Amino acid sequence: MFARLRVVILACGFLALPVISPSAWARVLLFDGSLELTGYVKEYMLLRTRIPRKERRFHASKVDLSQTGFLMEALYRLRNDANVTCNLFGGLRYWYEKAPAFDAELKRGIPFRARKDYVRPRDDAHITEAYLDVSAGRWQVVLGKQIVVWGETDIVRTADVVNPLDLRYAVPGIDFWEELKRGLWMVRGLYQSRLPGDPLFEIIFIPGDFQHTELPYEGTHWGLSPAETSPNPGRIFGYGHWLLEKMRRDSPGWNLKKNYDLGLRIRGYTWNIDWTFIYFDTLSDTATADPARSFNFSLTYAAAALGSALSGAEVNPAFPGYRVFRYKRYRVFGGTAQTVVEWLRGSVWRLEWFYEAGQHFNRAQGGQLDGLVYDEVRRDSYGFGVSCSDKFKVPYLTHAFFSDKLLELSVTFFYEKILNYDRDIVVDPSRGHRIGDSHASMIIWNLIQPIKYQIWTFVFAGFYNPNGMYFLFPLVSYAPGNHWRWEAGAAIFGYRSASAKYAYHDKDSILLRVRYEW
Repeated sequence: MFARLRVVILACGFLALPVISPSAWARVLLFDGSLELTGYVKEYMLLRTRIPRKERRFHASKVDLSQTGFLMEALYRLRNDANVTCNLFGGLRYWYEKAPAFDAELKRGIPFRARKDYVRPRDDAHITEAYLDVSAGRWQVVLGKQIVVWGETDIVRTADVVNPLDLRYAVPGIDFWEELKRGLWMVRGLYQSRLPGDPLFEIIFIPGDFQHTELPYEGTHWGLSPAETSPNPGRIFGYGHWLLEKMRRDSPGWNLKKNYDLGLRIRGYTWNIDWTFIYFDTLSDTATADPARSFNFSLTYAAAALGSALSGAEVNPAFPGYRVFRYKRYRVFGGTAQTVVEWLRGSVWRLEWFYEAGQHFNRAQGGQLDGLVYDEVRRDSYGFGVSCSDKFKVPYLTHAFFSDKLLELSVTFFYEKILNYDRDIVVDPSRGHRIGDSHASMIIWNLIQPIKYQIWTFVFAGFYNPNGMYFLFPLVSYAPGNHWRWEAGAAIFGYRSASAKYAYHDKDSILLRVRYEW
């Protein structure tokens, strides 16, 4: 009945492509350059190209998302001399999601509690970053809310493991990484050593701030439709919301006694290779269900759903106070290596790898979360991504139409394998897994062609998974100056067979976006 549910529970986005065209560069300097301001105001709209028949009752138009967004970032230089530099950095954002306001049918399909959190920021989500950065000699200390970048390949996140994601409004490949990551309050210490290879040592300690991955709400563009998961749509919210909302409520949040993340990163340069090694001891951003409590939890919803179906009345069950979902600790070992291969046209090659030790998985009959979860196990997994980036001259076209701007192309191959796998393990589709397979792989590409001195830019990105899933994202950008940028594109999702049904197979959309940047 809820065949798509497993995708919503675990989907964390398929890829991480920098497919957005280059930003229009602009900034504001005040107080003799001591204060630097950057930011933007944007309008972002997604229009569904096809809405399934049974879902149309929850749509009065094809506009599924219409968001007004604002971001302001400020860098204040407190001290900058030969001995000490001290900077303050802060980021403030706000958004308002208008689609549920002007589409009453869409509003009706989003549960009330979820709608309140979906329309505008809640808690401290409006603060993207806020930290003090002090450098003295070879030492650097950064205190506050931060977004950390540990990986750069155009793939599912491998070495970039620190910050969780917010996937309610966009998926990786359609929006900037920085706009998807959730900042965490932490302490970072860096030391530039004098050892061979000049390794830079970085330590991260997150003393209590836990943020789970924000998955799309039911009834919203990227979330499940209530027509898919509710036995009585419009009268009782769906089983997808029942599970996702309980996951949010069971999140440990701030807890100085039990929650901590500890990370180590070493970066060096040896034999013309820019390399890193990482270690991260953390709580998982996604939850697993307690087998002893999941049955009663599901039964509570089933009883309410039956009552709603028989009476035709609106019946929304109350969430129980006991904990059903748990965010368990695991460890990540990994690293990166990047170099320029001169004898291959000077192309840039990059490797990212990881080994996840003790990651927690649920077991359910046939690996289906719409079945009964009967166990929780720990498994190790490993994976890697290899990418190649190069620039090419297209005969005749580069000079005649592209103002001698070269075509930029990046291709990535990703692979992951779960050790000691069995068919009842509920796999994570965000890395391209299919039920019954211990491994996953995908090929990802990103093509960028500047046109007319980069006033126009054409982007074509996407991925193909050998199990049959694919994603295509052509985009055209127009940036006439240092402030305005207009974009139009299409997000196309598909699958080759029913066993490889993509989570977003019915989310094909036209994207319209305009930004004013400074």
